[in-house]
Amino acid sequence: MASLIDRVHDPRLFVAHATLDLIDLDTFEDVPLDYYAANGLVSARENYAAVVCATEGGDIDVTAELWDAPPALHLDDWQDAAEISFTWTTTGICIGPGEEDPEDTHQLALPGPGTYRLLVHGRHRDDGDVRDEGDPVETYLLQLWPAPLAGPVTHKAASRFGASLRSEGAEPKGQVPSWFCADPWRTTHRDRPAAPGGLLHRRPLQDLQPRRPRLLISTSTS
Repeated sequence: MASLIDRVHDPRLFVAHATLDLIDLDTFEDVPLDYYAANGLVSARENYAAVVCATEGGDIDVTAELWDAPPALHLDDWQDAAEISFTWTTTGICIGPGEEDPEDTHQLALPGPGTYRLLVHGRHRDDGDVRDEGDPVETYLLQLWPAPLAGPVTHKAASRFGASLRSEGAEPKGQVPSWFCADPWRTTHRDRPAAPGGLLHRRPLQDLQPRRPRLLISTSTS
């Protein structure tokens, strides 16, 4: 049975540029990732993972957990869930570091360098960028554990925001929503309500690509 090693939670974590970044401050390079075309949720490379958010600049609710083995899968409370593998060459991972003071951030202490699996859950992803008080807060659960490198898996894909990011033909596996089709652009336009004047509430697909991170500080956390 899997055991929880460490857990951090922030109900008001500020994100900028529409991404929740997981980085190592000492090795981070300001090079954008492949933007989430496979699952509409998360992407990664060595020493860097990022979750794409509907909130471009604002507070989100984030929980990050480190496990010693794959945790039990619970999907009912989430719109989207996907897992990926990556390599981490240090022993610390920063969760959503800020630009003004990146060292003052939540961290998980890893058992060592190696390969890891990251399972990301997301909900309230269809409520737009600017949210009023009382609107649902965009919420994420990140679960991380040591594991060999393996292919990506999409467990659930129910948000329209995620569908607008997936590439054509990137059909999710697992709990596939009934509205899903191979062309996410056509699907999301069909299902979205129209704003006054016939304009869609959300911007065109090409404008949904998150801007590249602007964190340029490289500081050792040891």
